[in-house]
Amino acid sequence: MIFSFVVAIIAAAVTASADLSSIASLDTSRVLSGEVWRLLTGHITHLTWRQYAVDATAFVFLYATYSRMAGSASSVSLALFSALAVSAAVIFAGMHQVYGGLSGLSCAALSAILLTSIMEHPRQITLYLVGFAYCAYLLFMEGIASDVNVAGEAHIAGAILGVVFVLMWRNKGAVRKKCQQLSWDLRKGTAA
Repeated sequence: MIFSFVVAIIAAAVTASADLSSIASLDTSRVLSGEVWRLLTGHITHLTWRQYAVDATAFVFLYATYSRMAGSASSVSLALFSALAVSAAVIFAGMHQVYGGLSGLSCAALSAILLTSIMEHPRQITLYLVGFAYCAYLLFMEGIASDVNVAGEAHIAGAILGVVFVLMWRNKGAVRKKCQQLSWDLRKGTAA
């Protein structure tokens, strides 16, 4: 829970400073020229205070909720994993030269919360309805809350990665074992 507040405070400081925003934003050409820190810091920049207010509120609430469900280590890991993956999606989609905002990471957290809840309570139809509404939002309701040109690919990538993360995190022992077996097979030359 402290993690999400710290990120929101840092994001406020970066949003308040044009110089910090310039240094931190996810500028595709600068990342491709070697400024790889922007893959992480791009998420703490915001174009407007309204975008910040919406993004930071959602981020704090969703990551605090996910932290209570899955633990602090899982919450921080989800944020880092989704930051890198959302940034990569924005770069590879090539639809936005500059990107900023916590919303892609929040989409990952919401997906993680929904999937975790569904896995724990598979007979609760309400969770499936919320998941359906969330998918509809991702596909049809770009940027309604923040009045900025939203990178829809960031939201979709975040949502997908939240699901992938939960499946991997919950099965990390099985994933680790499968990776070790694949590594062993590759060394022996028997991998399929």
